[in-house]
Amino acid sequence: MPEPTIIAGRIASNDTYDRGSSKFRTIRVDPSTHAQISISYPHYEAHAGSAYELIYSVSSVGALTTPDDTMTLSFKTPNTTKWMHLIIQAVCTSGSLISMYEGKTGGGASPTGILPAINYNRNSTNTSGVLDVAGANVGNMSYDATVFTGGTTLFSSYVGADGIGQSSVGGSHKNGEEFILKQNTFYQVALVETDTVPGTISLSWYEHTDKD
Repeated sequence: MPEPTIIAGRIASNDTYDRGSSKFRTIRVDPSTHAQISISYPHYEAHAGSAYELIYSVSSVGALTTPDDTMTLSFKTPNTTKWMHLIIQAVCTSGSLISMYEGKTGGGASPTGILPAINYNRNSTNTSGVLDVAGANVGNMSYDATVFTGGTTLFSSYVGADGIGQSSVGGSHKNGEEFILKQNTFYQVALVETDTVPGTISLSWYEHTDKD
């Protein structure tokens, strides 16, 4: 087993130094409280240029015909161990059903087009490894492909008003815990709504290779 890295806190210092076989790396702490100054790991991936977002919105979900009353984002993960860590959010102004599917034996056909993944770090030239359902466009997802069949439903839940005295109230669904997606696998997020109201699917993720 490799020796652990020992972290020592010092005010306003970022030196690195060795002591025998151990490595010490000083960290920044707040001068008033001596609380450690740090950022979350997803925030770090954004700084590193490995975090992305893709947002798809329509003015009327119920007006969509292919697929009927449904907006979808569909993609395939790359066949590498740099896995996608995904968080999903959906917003609609009326009661809607949001679902996520993993794998398929059918569906995923006839997408309207593709949308590019946007790097959170606008100074980075990195592009996402995600693929559209055809596997022909790296860094893109397909929108409004037909709904997957024959796969695994990872979740399915309602978002927005429930239609009981709340017809004017909007709502959102956010999966605050990330999914670590399988490599070389098809995925789809689908939002179903029969009313002619706006809808949005927002996917945010970072791509990371395990250290151990």
